[in-house]
Amino acid sequence: MSPILEILSGEFDPAAVLPEPLPPVVGDGEANGFEEKEKGNARRQIVLGKNVHTSSLEVTEPDADDDLTGDKDAHMAGVLARYRKTLMERTKHHLGYPYNLDFDYGALAQLQHFSINNLGDPFIESNYGVHSRQFEVGVLDWFARLWEIEKNEYWGYITNCGTEGNLHGILVGREVFPNGILYASRESHYSIFKAARMYRMECVKVGTLVSGEIDCADFKVKLSENKDKPAIINVNIGESLLVSLCLSLYVYIAVQQAAYADIW
Repeated sequence: MSPILEILSGEFDPAAVLPEPLPPVVGDGEANGFEEKEKGNARRQIVLGKNVHTSSLEVTEPDADDDLTGDKDAHMAGVLARYRKTLMERTKHHLGYPYNLDFDYGALAQLQHFSINNLGDPFIESNYGVHSRQFEVGVLDWFARLWEIEKNEYWGYITNCGTEGNLHGILVGREVFPNGILYASRESHYSIFKAARMYRMECVKVGTLVSGEIDCADFKVKLSENKDKPAIINVNIGESLLVSLCLSLYVYIAVQQAAYADIW
């Protein structure tokens, strides 16, 4: 029996913190989640996910005539209580990600019973009537005013996370310039390079300074090496893992000095 199941099968302690053992350290090779693919004369390494079960819980389906439903409900309440305790403990020591942990969803509890879905373009009425588009567009208008953009001069939508925003922005760039090259500093969020692989885009990593900002001298050199192709440029203003900053004015000057015409 796994350590986790042993813990759950014992006496329930609502103050206990559910332990989560770390996966074992692995070495190199295909058994550790790597595959090598031939591409021309070069070998390209592809990183795969590992199916490591460390703290998973077993999902069971109750019988239709289950006489122990009450006991199982009580057991589930215990599991959730322990999970909540774990979240509370980890939140106390949360460090490294720029999240706002001071929020209260109490006022929204009355809306949790509805299947709200803002699928599609927020500016086009959907045939799915249970949505919150009026709030989404209101937030977009607020940011438009902040950036001094007229209502009829912008388009956008609220993403679920920064990675989705990166994926969509780079996709639009690729659609505008199908043969363009994506430029990003080495300190950029990993989703930038993930997007390049997903969209099969050529991507050039630009060096950075000690401060974390893009090295515009290196950027200018790499732009000059590919003047025959449009430039799709990722500019950072901070990100989740590092305080990566690209000063837009310096980036713009480097682009101009490289005599680029097609830029996204």
